Amino acid sequence: MIERPTHLNKDFYFVPYIEKAEGTDLIKSLREIGNKTLRLIEELSEEQGNYAYAKNKWTIKQVIRHITDAERVFAYRALRFSRKDSTPLPGFDEDAYAKNDFSAGLSLKQIKDEFVQVRKATISLFATMDADVLDFEGVASKLPMTPRIVGWTIAGHNAHHLSVIRERYLVGIL
Repeated sequence: MIERPTHLNKDFYFVPYIEKAEGTDLIKSLREIGNKTLRLIEELSEEQGNYAYAKNKWTIKQVIRHITDAERVFAYRALRFSRKDSTPLPGFDEDAYAKNDFSAGLSLKQIKDEFVQVRKATISLFATMDADVLDFEGVASKLPMTPRIVGWTIAGHNAHHLSVIRERYLVGIL
C-alpha cells in the first residue's frame, strides 16, 4: 500500500491537490477517482463535451485531456524518481497543451479510451514500485518531489478537475 506523504510544508504547491485525493491507499484512490471520471464522461453528450462555461475557458473535453496530459507528465516524473534519477525536470505549460490537444476533433469515446489507458499505465507503474524508492527525492518544476508525492498529486489533480467540471460546467448544461 502506498500511503499518503507525510510532513509536507503547507505552502508546498501540490498540497491542495494531495488533500483532495481520497483514502489512504494510492492505488485504490487512483481507481476510485478514475471510475468517477469515467461515469461522468459516459453521462455527457458530444455537445456537452464541447461546452465551455465562459469565453477563453477550456471545454469539458479539454479539461479531461488536461487530466490525462498532466497524468502522463506526472507519471514520467514518478518513473524517473523511482529509478533514482535526480536530474531536474522542467515544468510544462498546461495552456499550450490545451491549445494543441486536438480535443475538438476527438469524440468523447476517444478521450475516455485514452484516459483509461493512461490510468492503467499509471496504476501499473505505481503498483510495481518497491517501497524503498517511494520517497526518493527529485526535482520537477523547481520543486522537490518524490514518487509518493507525485502519485497522490495525480489522484488529487483528477479529483480537483472533476469538482471543477461539476461546479462550473455541469450547472450550465444540466
